[in-house]
Amino acid sequence: MTEIKETIRKCVICALCGVLIAASFIRTGEVITMAANAQTALYKEGEVQQQRLVDNTCAVQFSVDKPFKELLIRAERTDKTEDRGTFTAELYRWDGSYQATLKNAPLHTAAIKGVSAGEDAVFSFDPAPAGEYLLYMHGAGGNLHIGLCEGAGARTYVNASEHPLSAEVTLVWAEGEGKLEAVSGNHFEFVTSADTWVVTDGLGRVVENTQTDTRRQNKTVGLFFHTWHTSNSNLGSRNITMILKEHPEIQNDFKSPLWGDAGAYHWNEPIWGYYKSNDEWVLRKQAELLADAGVDVVFFDNTNGTITFIDDVLTLCRVWSQARADGVKTPQISFMLPMFDYDNVAIQLREIYSKLYGKGIYKDLWFYWKGKPLMIGYPGRLDKRNATDKEILNFFNYRVINHSQSADNIQVQDDDGKPLVMGAIQDEVKRKYQLWNWISVYPQLVNKNKDGTPEQVSVAIAHNWCAETHLTAMNNPKYQVFGRHYDPKTGKVDERENAKLYGKYFETQWEYALEIDPEFIWVTGWNEWVAGRFEDFWGVENAFPDNFSDEYSRDIEPSKGDLKDHYYYQLVNYIRKYKGTSALPAVDEPVTVNIATGDGWDKVSRTYETYGGDTFDRRARGYMNNEAKTSYRYVNTTGRNDIISSKATYDAENVYFMVETKDDLTPYTDPAWMRLLLEVADKNGEAVSAENWESFQYIVNRQTPDDAAHATLEKSKGGWEWETAGQVSYNASGKTLQISVPRKLLGIDGCSSFTLNFKWSDNMQTDGDILDFYENGDVAPEGRFKYSLSVYNAPDKIEETQTDTDPVTTEPAGGGSKTGKVWPVAVGAAVLAAAGVTAALIIKKKKGVG
Repeated sequence: MTEIKETIRKCVICALCGVLIAASFIRTGEVITMAANAQTALYKEGEVQQQRLVDNTCAVQFSVDKPFKELLIRAERTDKTEDRGTFTAELYRWDGSYQATLKNAPLHTAAIKGVSAGEDAVFSFDPAPAGEYLLYMHGAGGNLHIGLCEGAGARTYVNASEHPLSAEVTLVWAEGEGKLEAVSGNHFEFVTSADTWVVTDGLGRVVENTQTDTRRQNKTVGLFFHTWHTSNSNLGSRNITMILKEHPEIQNDFKSPLWGDAGAYHWNEPIWGYYKSNDEWVLRKQAELLADAGVDVVFFDNTNGTITFIDDVLTLCRVWSQARADGVKTPQISFMLPMFDYDNVAIQLREIYSKLYGKGIYKDLWFYWKGKPLMIGYPGRLDKRNATDKEILNFFNYRVINHSQSADNIQVQDDDGKPLVMGAIQDEVKRKYQLWNWISVYPQLVNKNKDGTPEQVSVAIAHNWCAETHLTAMNNPKYQVFGRHYDPKTGKVDERENAKLYGKYFETQWEYALEIDPEFIWVTGWNEWVAGRFEDFWGVENAFPDNFSDEYSRDIEPSKGDLKDHYYYQLVNYIRKYKGTSALPAVDEPVTVNIATGDGWDKVSRTYETYGGDTFDRRARGYMNNEAKTSYRYVNTTGRNDIISSKATYDAENVYFMVETKDDLTPYTDPAWMRLLLEVADKNGEAVSAENWESFQYIVNRQTPDDAAHATLEKSKGGWEWETAGQVSYNASGKTLQISVPRKLLGIDGCSSFTLNFKWSDNMQTDGDILDFYENGDVAPEGRFKYSLSVYNAPDKIEETQTDTDPVTTEPAGGGSKTGKVWPVAVGAAVLAAAGVTAALIIKKKKGVG
């Protein structure tokens, strides 16, 4: 009986199971599928804004309390081709920040293809447990657009920048419906040690460094920046310097056919060629150089007409946001609007607000001044009765450009000194808004706060101005224009040989600005590069009003011409004088490293940081070549080993170097592979003077290593001429290269103190040309900058014997520090100037703060 009851019970259970199983299937035509699991949208239904995923990235940060197994991504628009929309989806565990999360390996990756508009792309994986995650979408094709809606507990990033809306992503639960939890905050981690990097420029000038923390609060540097090179590129361009090199007699001959019919003329060739403003490779290079210099904000030149160049601005924002995710503390952004036509100011404000600020995008790049985003322009032509105009009026802090560029307010006068054009601004404008200058003659106009304290002063490289007529063309043949080599104190040009290289005008204006010590210094400028050609401009025939030549131009960005990068480091030097520099870090005690195993590096606390993510290819078109009637084309595929950090230490016998790359190192047999350049700056407190190439006396790996364990150290015979100094040991494994250099080969054996500056270079293309560092392969740190290892109380012998498995850290001679750090002691001024002890530091900033 019991057996019968048990059989009946089992049958009932089986029947119930059958009902449940049947209920869990749904017939759809001839296909039987399981009913969908519970789903939760990471957005709210409503108005949809389309976001193009091609050439952009999108990420969604979310947190869940139960396992999930799928993510559904809605496609709003795609091509109608057979392939339709494609993209790569990756799922990461959240690791404290967007930046840190993407440095890890993804948990799951899928190449998704064939997505049609209105469909969900399905990203499936083994159930992921409760926790916080990041969905990262990139590499899209097929004109794929995804949707953005009001958020519902997740955070969306477009091009690494937080977006106010949320992507249309739906989460599919694995084990019953769960709930979304609050996401944690995001923060930026920036490399901030550039103000301690050592540099000697091409003229032998040593950039400011200090041993103590001299940083000052509330000191801000802005830079005039030009985003209209794409717009101008189709006008065609020629190089003024190259034309006049062959035909100097046509300087003021407007009718000469040798000028061609270009719509724009470059005063010389930029280091990255005649680029357009949408060249992402150039934008990334600019971001890094400006970050290294300490520039806080760039002002886009929107001073003419109603064109905002907003598309190129948004391209810059995209590239710079990604750079910030890679640790680059890029400048923030603002706009300088028309100076005279205030109706055009209103027109531009409406477009800029509707396409950038009003959308709330790229907030981390907005420059705030005294509580609000800063805008340079007079907003008085906005209509206060219009709701949007009123919103724009209240959204920004405004500063208005002062028309006057001199204390007498005379913009133009005749040869007898009679005023022809006055620069005084309207009383109505001055009453309502504080004035700023983008340029001013020496001594510069000082724009003050209401309490009389100096708020802003401008500094210029050069000025299209002369004492006799004031505003003039840069190629005025009659009077001395205020060029780069002009000394406004004496009223004469600098008489040094190659005076155009030294920047007397820039120096004098900076020194006056430092004397005034305002809250804000505006520098003119970075990358104007071109000028129009006019038959007459205030009496100058064949006039180039804004730029003309090396002497008579106002750009800092490095040039392929004679000016090279000299003005960039002059800028760096003065920004350091104005803002101060970080404190020198403690010096580690000596550590013996076993480069075969890497044992010992964990005892070295200092890490020399650099930027990853900057070795991508360049494929871009530049300006139209007016002579050839075709666009310049630029291709650079030299990025190879992406350097991300390095370390250095020493013991009584050797100096040890370690460098890490983003991916595994390429074979040591590659050309120009992972070179290490070395400068012995001082020994025992005395500055070293020796044959060198651009300050470096030694180089490792200029020649291809002998084998997988030995490389050649060479010593400069003067310039890029080298002779063998000895053999060094190295070990390359995975992402890490370690080199051990005997101190004896560097001439620092037995020294109780020394300063060794160093630099990494991979895939240099033009040996002996330091400007190659700005273009090819990868270097760390950027440009001419150098890391520095300064050692005091160095041991003169190894006190213990190291084994392969038990590295020994030795004490400095004389006892050393019980705290594990040795702080620099006072040394001679020459040594300090050359040394600038440095180590890279990282700061963390809260989300949305520049």
